[in-house]
Amino acid sequence: MIRHILLFSFRDTAHRNARTALLEMLAGFPARFPKMQKFQIGANVSDRDRTFEYAMTVEFEERTDLDDYLRSEYHEQFVAERFRPLISQRAIATIEVRS
Repeated sequence: MIRHILLFSFRDTAHRNARTALLEMLAGFPARFPKMQKFQIGANVSDRDRTFEYAMTVEFEERTDLDDYLRSEYHEQFVAERFRPLISQRAIATIEVRS
């Protein structure tokens, strides 16, 4: 199992409606990419570290499933046209989940 983790914060200039629309689009990813499992997205509620405003996690059965998602035309276009223009900073990690 592969877990993909995205942490991000919006630019100060990102309008509230644009933020809401982006979060809704991200929440719709599992419907577009059926190999996504255990998808979650939410605001960072940590009392210890507020570096990032939001976190998203998703699991894939195989690394190739993650790679297919990341290399898909939809994902590439979404990141370039929708995500990056609104985001001030982000961090991405991918880990193997062992049972």
